[in-house]
Amino acid sequence: MAKGLASIAVSLLLSFAFASPHPGDRSTDDVLNTVHVTQATRRLTLDISTFPGDLDRARRLASRLAAPIGTATALPVHHSAEYLAEVKAGGHRYALMIDTGSSDTWFVKDGFQCLISPHCNLGPAFKGEFPGGQIEVEHLNISYGGDVGAFLNGQMGYSEYEIFVLYPYTSQSNLPSLTVAGVTVAKQQIALATVGAWPGDGISSGILGLGLPALTNSFKSTHPSEDGLQSLAPYSPIITTLTNQIGKHIFSLGLSRNESESFLAFGGVPQHVKVGNYTRVPIEKMPKAFGGEDYFYYALTPEGMYWGSSSGMVEKKEGMPQVIVDSGTTLNVFSHEIAQSINARYDPPATYSKSLNGWFVPCNAVPPSFGIQIGGQIFWADASSMVLPQVIDVETGYCATGIGATDASLYILGDVFMQGIVAVFDVGQRMEMRFAKRSG
Repeated sequence: MAKGLASIAVSLLLSFAFASPHPGDRSTDDVLNTVHVTQATRRLTLDISTFPGDLDRARRLASRLAAPIGTATALPVHHSAEYLAEVKAGGHRYALMIDTGSSDTWFVKDGFQCLISPHCNLGPAFKGEFPGGQIEVEHLNISYGGDVGAFLNGQMGYSEYEIFVLYPYTSQSNLPSLTVAGVTVAKQQIALATVGAWPGDGISSGILGLGLPALTNSFKSTHPSEDGLQSLAPYSPIITTLTNQIGKHIFSLGLSRNESESFLAFGGVPQHVKVGNYTRVPIEKMPKAFGGEDYFYYALTPEGMYWGSSSGMVEKKEGMPQVIVDSGTTLNVFSHEIAQSINARYDPPATYSKSLNGWFVPCNAVPPSFGIQIGGQIFWADASSMVLPQVIDVETGYCATGIGATDASLYILGDVFMQGIVAVFDVGQRMEMRFAKRSG
């Protein structure tokens, strides 16, 4: 997660009409005529968190799958940039991190017990009790980094009607004229975190989890130490409740380093957003621990990756494992072998920091070209996303690269991939993702 830094205002768009684009098409059916706008904030970081296992999505909830994914320590700079949405709950406004890699929406509760003080640098706490009542027999038990990473325990309950609101954006914006209104979610199950270990940023008060129901972390037991697969109590996360409410089971996410171009839209893609041709791929199921399959992450299998220096393309990787599309992770995260090869193509080559578990380069280094092939289309990363100028190794003054590594078999496409594209998540009958490059 990020630690303190100046904010960059970005727009969070909420909307209500979408017609699925055909592969290779861009028509007027892809856009929305009614868009509801609220404010989000993009946070960067000036320093590196050394919190162990800092939110490694690839290892989270491995016990639910047929085999362990891995047990590597996560890269501390994975969450060096985050996108925050302002949410109104219990009569107050809070900043929550927009996260497609988890499904639970939670707020830190007043009186939260931090087990790694002073690392739990969370934002303003939720005061009071659940407006819609607490679920006495259930509790939150979530681990974002396996047995050495961030974890939280807390209470489960409901927000009541007109309490859980994505708050309207009212200040000046470079966006075209849009219908401005909030979106209220009726009686959504949420969590209040009461104890845990969390590397906060001093701003965000929790997470807006946009993941799928199988990834929720509510349990029925007398104590978190007794929790297991048999005590899981899946529920309807915010993305399911909201899309059911508006009748359009689609949301889109466009992340950008430009303060006026980032958005989150429920129901479709905003009309003003210009993109190239869409490619589409199914959201892939993953095996469960006791047989069968389910949708856990927004997972897909790319056809290949390409990377090389300014002298030309030198590497191609085929036969890749699944990757997850995760807005809660800053970097693209691959195996150590692939990450080392890509980082070696920076000019000058990136240097690995064992203490920070990541690669760093002079901040004016020339990044390699990097592309990933999805649905027959290669998406090339913007050079500006391949070096993180606000993430500094204080000993060398070098900047972090946009490529990290994990021992896990599941790779991550984070914000480095998502910046500069529009990602559409169809969570209805299609269960697919669509991607298109931003064109202006």
